[in-house]
Amino acid sequence: MPARARWAAVAAALVLTACQPNRFVSGWIPYWGGTNGKATIANADVASLYSEVSLLWYGTSANGTLPLLGNASTLTSAVATARAAGLPVIPTIFDSSPAGVMRGIIADPYARANHEQRIVDLVVSKGYDGIDLDYEVFAFGDGRSRWASITPNWVAFVRELSGLLHARGKVLSVTVPPVWDNGSSGYTVYAQDQIAPFVDRLRLMVYDWSIASPGPVSPITWVRSVVAYSSKVVPVSKLQLGLPAYGRHWATQKNAVEVCPDGALYHDSVLTREGAALASANKAVATRDTSGELTFSWETRATGIRSVPATKPTTTPTGTPIPVVVAPADTTGLATAVRLGVPADCTVKHIVYYPDEWTVKQAAKVALDRGWSGIIIWAMGYETSQVYRRLAELGQRRPNGFPAGLLDPPVTSTGLVRLTGAAWHPEFDLPVSVRLVVGPPGGAAVADKVVVANASRTLTPTGLGPFHGFDLSVPLLPGNYAVCASVVLWGGAAGPTMGCQAFRVPT
Repeated sequence: MPARARWAAVAAALVLTACQPNRFVSGWIPYWGGTNGKATIANADVASLYSEVSLLWYGTSANGTLPLLGNASTLTSAVATARAAGLPVIPTIFDSSPAGVMRGIIADPYARANHEQRIVDLVVSKGYDGIDLDYEVFAFGDGRSRWASITPNWVAFVRELSGLLHARGKVLSVTVPPVWDNGSSGYTVYAQDQIAPFVDRLRLMVYDWSIASPGPVSPITWVRSVVAYSSKVVPVSKLQLGLPAYGRHWATQKNAVEVCPDGALYHDSVLTREGAALASANKAVATRDTSGELTFSWETRATGIRSVPATKPTTTPTGTPIPVVVAPADTTGLATAVRLGVPADCTVKHIVYYPDEWTVKQAAKVALDRGWSGIIIWAMGYETSQVYRRLAELGQRRPNGFPAGLLDPPVTSTGLVRLTGAAWHPEFDLPVSVRLVVGPPGGAAVADKVVVANASRTLTPTGLGPFHGFDLSVPLLPGNYAVCASVVLWGGAAGPTMGCQAFRVPT
């Protein structure tokens, strides 16, 4: 049967099976939350939604090395839990260096190559399925005035690293802050359109809309704007929407005329799993904000000392003198001997915004309706089990089926054979790898390659993205050969065979 006819038959058969995989959720496990993250993926119902797991456990240093940020044994245990659930493991490298360090590394071809090789060595030595880059310092530390000079070096870095990883059967994921308003707002330094051809996943961190002042963390209007822009410049099947499983609590000053004591005003994080209990503890009632998030508030009275110089009250003085508190001398001699403060008293208004399961579901639907690969949650262990129950209701895809692939007839020319085909796992949109072994009939292999099946291929199973093809050229001496192909699964496990093809390389 001709290759195209065989492809049509395979695709037609798969339409009725597992071509709409149910795995559209991913998540980060931070190094400080390994235990909670493990518990999440140990739940079989939750794991059945997951397409991959990223463990944020590696940092960066000035010499290009990748220091471990958390406990090694906890990492090993979390990886084992993910493997037991049958999930791809794609750890995250977080740029933990000061501003300017990574900018300098990627600007120097030798330092950049050294850094790339260290990443590849880490992935290969640990048997990871790929790597995820979270290099946020370009956006938040280096300053917009440097973006024009950073971008070409960043694109070169992603392109080079991609080639090194793909040649070893490993995938590349990149996590970046978003762009919105049709490209006029956001973090354009990461050049989504330019790196798109080289990445297997592009993750947009759509959170932290409100930080300094009260407001939603990830309003749905912002989500829609981000999804609209990235859908125009990146193949949608490569995109994941990063969503928060946390909100924020702001302690704000209610009355400007009052003086608040030190420490009375602040903001901190509230995990999704903590939100309802916090409202209940303060006898507050949460309501649904137009942003899609829940919000509630309450008031307290704060009393204490305000360090001088205190903010001058705007009210007319009553004539009553303000007592001065004098602290005892600091006997260490390392601080001011006399510290002054004034009594302070104010009403503090507490305001909370946080996403619940309906917030996450609403945002996920926006991405899935545009054909995105799915969502990724920051962070696993912050959410509630209800989040996954609501996500499962989206009913986008169904898990059913096994990995498979097809090897095309080899195309030969003088001194060369071109090997093409495709491979996939119908429950996952993430590319699988393919092992190609070439040798003379009955003889030893002369080529043994593992490549990522992530090239564009028109005839792939319905419901998966288009990036499941492979295309490899191998130089060979004239003679008779055969190539045998097989799918390689997560963690390097051997998958099903794709058959063998005989061919002859002409003189």
